Parts: sequence; structure tokens; C-alpha cells
Amino acid sequence: MIKCVVFDVDGTLIDTGEAIITSLQKVLEEDLGQGYSKDELDFAFGIPGAVTLERLGVNDIENSAGKWIRYLDDFRDTISVFEGINNCLMKLKADDIKTGIVTSKTRKEFESNFIPMGLADYFDYVVCADDTARHKPHPDPILKLLEISGNNPEDIVYIGDTIYDKECAEGAGVKFGLALWGAKSVEGIEPAYLLHSPEDILKIITCPRTI
Repeated sequence: MIKCVVFDVDGTLIDTGEAIITSLQKVLEEDLGQGYSKDELDFAFGIPGAVTLERLGVNDIENSAGKWIRYLDDFRDTISVFEGINNCLMKLKADDIKTGIVTSKTRKEFESNFIPMGLADYFDYVVCADDTARHKPHPDPILKLLEISGNNPEDIVYIGDTIYDKECAEGAGVKFGLALWGAKSVEGIEPAYLLHSPEDILKIITCPRTI
């Protein structure tokens, strides 16, 4: 029986795709003097910002990361909670199912970008990029959540939208549910649960074989 549902943030709980990529493009134009298409930057979803900047060849990662956080605020009006998420979280809480977050955001990014969305009070556990030495796709973030929550791998399901999320979950021995409402691609992802809407998460709890 599933005792705890754990969520990724970007592309799963909130739709930040436009804000993340557009603000990153602005940073790269300033710091590298180079323009990137949205398709070229899709790899950034699901991994820490510092890792993204390193892969792009940014020299002063700390400075560029700070800009990226600030520029995200310029596009805050494009960020929204996915339809059905609020209702799903309310029902999980009403049914006494614990909830958690495992995100590649740093704690500072989490507080700046996620807290204002009004969902934080629903969650019992939060693991950010600062909390582990290794990040997705390594299993360490979910292993950390298992540690702080006292759950076993079979007690939880991890809901995410990228292959990094899937690999993180499977490495920790946890079942993975793919959030199709936020996934940019399903290529190479074979989840335990294929979720078409947040309502499908509730079905995992009551009757997992129907998903």
C-alpha cells in the first residue's frame, strides 16, 4: 500500500517551462553572447541549474545562477499550478496520505519560485538540491526522502515528468509515475504508472492496477 506520494516540482506540480527557458536564454545571451533555441535547452528540465550552466560552458556559475533566479521573476506571470493539482493534494491530505517533494531546485530557488504558488502547506517532506551531494538522475534525493520520512521504497511513488525523475526513482527502488500533463517527451521512459491527469494519482492509491 502506498503511504506517501512524492512529487517533482517543475513540469509536475507547476508549469514553469516558459519561465525557465526564457530566463535562461536571457542569461546566456548576456554571459556567453550566444543565443539558444528552446529545443537546445530542453535538457535543462529536471536537473539542477548549476549543472545546466556547467554543461553550457558558463564560467562564473554562481553569478549566472543568481541572475537566472532573478530573471525568473520577470516571467512569473507565465507560471501556474497545473489544473487538477490543488484538488489532488487536498484529497491526499483528506485521506491521510503523506506527501513529499524531491526537486532539483536549490532551497533558495524553491523558496523564491515555489512557495509563492500557495502549495507548500500540503507537503510533509521536502528534499532540495542542497540536501544531497549527488542529484537526479542519481537516487540520492529520493533515498534522502526515505530517510527523513521513515518510509520503505515500496511505501512511496514518485511523480515526475522527465527521464531524470524516472532514473532517480528506479535507482532508489521506488515506483515512478509519469506526469503526461507536463512531460516534454516520453522517449525512453517506461514508468510503472502512466498518468494522464493529476486525478490518476488518486487511482494509484485506491486501485493501482487500473493505471
